[in-house]
Amino acid sequence: MTDRPAKHRTVAVDVDAVPTAEPRVFPWPWYAVAILGTIAAVAAGWLMLAGATALGWLTSPDAELNASLFLATDILLLAHGVPVMVGEQLVTLIPLGLTLILIVLAQPVAGLAARQAIGALNTAEDTGRIWVDGESVVLRVAGTIAATHGILVAGLTAALDAPGGILTGLLGGVVLGAVSGLWGASRALGFDPRRTWPAWLRSVPSAMGYGLLVCLAGGVVVLSVALIAHREGILLIHEALNPGIAGTILLVLIQLLYLPNLILWATSWALGAGVTLGDESLLSMSVTDVGFLPSIPVLGAVGEPGLAGGAMFWWLVVGVAAGLIAALIVVLARPRARFDETALVGALSGVATGLLATLLCSLASGGLGEERLAHFGATIDQLIIVAPVLLGLSGLVGGAALGLLRRPPRVEGSTSPEKMPPSPVEETEEDMRPLGS
Repeated sequence: MTDRPAKHRTVAVDVDAVPTAEPRVFPWPWYAVAILGTIAAVAAGWLMLAGATALGWLTSPDAELNASLFLATDILLLAHGVPVMVGEQLVTLIPLGLTLILIVLAQPVAGLAARQAIGALNTAEDTGRIWVDGESVVLRVAGTIAATHGILVAGLTAALDAPGGILTGLLGGVVLGAVSGLWGASRALGFDPRRTWPAWLRSVPSAMGYGLLVCLAGGVVVLSVALIAHREGILLIHEALNPGIAGTILLVLIQLLYLPNLILWATSWALGAGVTLGDESLLSMSVTDVGFLPSIPVLGAVGEPGLAGGAMFWWLVVGVAAGLIAALIVVLARPRARFDETALVGALSGVATGLLATLLCSLASGGLGEERLAHFGATIDQLIIVAPVLLGLSGLVGGAALGLLRRPPRVEGSTSPEKMPPSPVEETEEDMRPLGS
C-alpha cells in the first residue's frame, strides 16, 4: 500500500468581519403592539377579578353570575380611581394593590413596543447597541398606551354608568397608562431623562426614592406590630363572619388588594399625622378614638380607645431617618459642595420626599360608603404639614452635618479648582453622548 500525499487547503478568513446584531422585529408595527398589548393587560386584570368573584358565585346559592362579573368590572374601575356603587354604598377607596398589578402587567407591553419601534428604525450600531432619540420613542409609546388605556376605561365607565363619570375614567386610565408606558419604555431603551438635568439636580429623585422607601419600611413595621399584637381581635371578627373556605379566600384576596393602602395608612401614623377610620375617629400616637367599624377582619388590628403612652412618639424616628437618608444621597453626589449648600439641598430633598409621601397617602385614602364610612385613611390636612416639616428639618440638619464632615482638604499652596478632586456628578464628554452610544 502506498501513502497518498496530503493535500493542504488554504482558506482566507477575514478576522475583522464581525456579524452585525440585527434587532428583532415582529410582524406587527409598534403602535399595534402598544394598543393590543394594553387591551390584553387590562383584560388579564379583569379575568383575575372575574375568577375571584366567580368563586363567590359558585359557593353562594343566592348569587348570580352576571352580578359577580359586574362586580369584577366595578373593582377594575375602582383601581383606576373611578367611584362605583357596591350594593347601595358609594365606594371611592382605591385598591392600590390592583392598581400596581395593572401597571406591572402593562410595563412589558411598553418595553416590547419600544423595542419594536427601534427595530423598525433599523439604526443598530456595529457594537450591537442602538442609537436613537430615546425621548421621542418613549413619549410616543407611552402616549399611545396612555390614550388606549384612557379610552378603554372611559368606555367601561360609560357602559356601566358608574357614578364617577366618563372624564374620571378617562383621566384614571391615562394616568395609569402613562406611568406603565414611561416605566416600561424607558427601561427597555435604557433611557434616563436625568442625563440632561443640571448636575446638582440629578441625585434628588434618588434621594426622594430612598427616603420614601424608609417611610414605607416604617409603615410596614407599624402595620406588622399592630397585626401581631391584635391577632386575637382579627380572628374573632373572621370567626364571627363564618365565611367558609371560599369566603375566606375572597376575604384574603380583597384585603391583599388593599395591603398597600394599609401600609400607607401606617406610614401616615408613623410620621405623626394619624389615620381616620370613619367620621369623627382618629388613630394617632397620642390617642385612639374610634366608633363603629365595618366587619373587616384586618380592622381588628385597631387598638382599644384611650390615650397612648409617650413611648409611641419614638416612632417619629422613621421620618427622621427618611430625611437623613435623603440628605445622605445628595451629599454623596456633591462631595465638593459647601456645608450650607448640602444643608439646603438636603432640606429640599426631605421636603420633596414628605410631599411625595403625602400624595401617595392621599391616593390610598377614600370611602367605603357614606356618612360615617365616607373617609378611611390618612389625615391629609395634617400630613401635608407634618411630613415635609419633619423630613425637611432632618434633611437640613443631616445635610449640614454631612457637609461639614465631608469637606475636602485644602490643597497646599493653591486654591485653583484644577487641583481639586473631580466630582462624580460633573458632566463629562461621555455623559453627553447620545443614548446607547
